[in-house]
Amino acid sequence: MSAPDAMVRKLVRARMELVLAHPFFGAMALRLIPIDDAGCRDMWTDGVHLGYNPLALASRSEEDITVMVAHEILHLACEHHLRRKDRDPALWNKACDLAIAALLVEAGFPLPKGHPFEAAQAGKPAEAIYAALTGNNDERGGGGSEKKAKTSAAPAETAPGGGDGDTPFAGAPTDPKAAPAGADLSGATRQRQSASGDKDGDGRIGDKSSHSVGEVRDHPDLDGARQEPKRRELTEKLRQDVSQSRRAAAAMGNMPAGLERVLAGLARPKLDWSTLLRRFILDRAVSDYSWSPPNRRHIHMGLYLPSPRSMSLGDVVLAIDTSGSVDAPLLAAFCAELSGVLEVCDARLLVYCCDMAVSQAQVWTRADPPLEFVPAGGGGTDYRPVFAKVASEGLHPACLLYCTDLECDRFPAEPPYPVLWVVPAAARGRPPFGDVLHLSA
Repeated sequence: MSAPDAMVRKLVRARMELVLAHPFFGAMALRLIPIDDAGCRDMWTDGVHLGYNPLALASRSEEDITVMVAHEILHLACEHHLRRKDRDPALWNKACDLAIAALLVEAGFPLPKGHPFEAAQAGKPAEAIYAALTGNNDERGGGGSEKKAKTSAAPAETAPGGGDGDTPFAGAPTDPKAAPAGADLSGATRQRQSASGDKDGDGRIGDKSSHSVGEVRDHPDLDGARQEPKRRELTEKLRQDVSQSRRAAAAMGNMPAGLERVLAGLARPKLDWSTLLRRFILDRAVSDYSWSPPNRRHIHMGLYLPSPRSMSLGDVVLAIDTSGSVDAPLLAAFCAELSGVLEVCDARLLVYCCDMAVSQAQVWTRADPPLEFVPAGGGGTDYRPVFAKVASEGLHPACLLYCTDLECDRFPAEPPYPVLWVVPAAARGRPPFGDVLHLSA
């Protein structure tokens, strides 16, 4: 049997082993299309394909190959193939490997020799680890001096670590004695020096070629470009696949608790709902600039740029489902936050109440008192009347916000403006278009 044929058989058996012993990983692996890629180092995935080099992997055991496939699946589950954007590909791979290391250990896999561990990175998303490797404080999302950032990035030399790629990972092993069998810790000092920006073993600063097992590549529909609508679409599709695989694993009673926490966290927003609401609305605003005075932030560099004078938003439509789907205290908090957002913009808020029919609009501007609304019970729900009303009145809103519990399947065709569905935290429905904001107390 030729080496490529033998490798195909090993890969098939590895995937079947995952299906039987690790059903979440197996279900995800079966969604990928295996392709022979003699040009890659060993194995890679982009969310569609599972590429492998048959000659490079021929000498590996089936157990190693099984772990490598699981490694690639964790990259996908943590959405690493959708989140690189314009970051350096090699360094992004290293950050992603560090992000999933501890999670792979908790899932019960013996890590292949050479897989990196940095206990200091346990519980951090790949973006934060990447920022630590590059010394980029802004991307880390926190303050502090460069010296502090570099110090925090330094890993323990013998302790394994990692993270879930997006949310804090509780229970990550940090005891040096807990290093998995087969893990290559001999290069930990070099990895620490590279992460903190010092010289590594071969004299280079922050060696971007440091690379262990497997590779994660951009989804073929992204290729690193800033295509946010496509990225959101792919992320939603991926989360549906992950959810189905989670249910399959849970039904078999074989879903690692740590992995379940991670995957559940990925589907939840990492920012509070008021911040997400503000971002959604203000992203649609248009700023008006003035040269008098100039923007002071850039004068010290000899740059004279205009400063923002005001923000214009136009019409914002708020539709409220009066069937009692959002309780009064939460709706009051939402209205208060919405009023605060609109105070900074030149905007007009049109409020419609709707159950099976829609009311006439109540109009608010920033010159009016804060928005107050007490929901009244109603019978039934139909989302179409509000959108039809907007169209019939010739409105072209900057966005439409719809407060509801999503307990309805009467949706219109997707409108030409952004839609945000504002729903209680317990809502589980998914509309056919728009973004969803979960309110929590």
